[in-house]
Amino acid sequence: MKNKLKFYALLLWIPIVFGCSNDDDNSSSNNTTAINLVTGMNAKSGVNNIFRLGNPNVRMPIGLSSVAIIAYPNPVISALTIEISQTNEVMTDVWLVNANAQQIYQDIDFDEILNENTYTVNEISQASVLAFNDLSNTNITLNLDGFNTGYYRVFIKTNQSLYWDNIYIDNNGTDITEFFESWE
Repeated sequence: MKNKLKFYALLLWIPIVFGCSNDDDNSSSNNTTAINLVTGMNAKSGVNNIFRLGNPNVRMPIGLSSVAIIAYPNPVISALTIEISQTNEVMTDVWLVNANAQQIYQDIDFDEILNENTYTVNEISQASVLAFNDLSNTNITLNLDGFNTGYYRVFIKTNQSLYWDNIYIDNNGTDITEFFESWE
């Protein structure tokens, strides 16, 4: 009788344990705020030429009256320039995180979901493949020669807030038409 009760107790716990095992899954396929997820990006050849691809899950104040931050060109070939204008904010840290592009969450309003507390500095730092710390700049150019072609997220911490953008590093000479068509 004692073994039978243990068996039934075990049977009751198995669904609970396995049913809860994925509650903390932070994979990009089921989490709108996954640190490595790219759902779109703002393609840019310069400060004024911006073309939206997909539904970018970014937090970048482009052209707002109080602050403007822009990371260009995107796609990146060799170097990425980040500039802050219209504000007294300065960059204190910049991180680059590997990412995976997925055309999901295309109807989500990321402005409603994402805020400066979505990610912690510790999370970003642990996920980063490149970090520039203890800066005090309003512009910086990152040499990205030698990085694998693919999607990345660039996180920019200022003395007042945290921002991020999605970029594509193209060190293989990808056909730009095919690249843009892949987001249609």
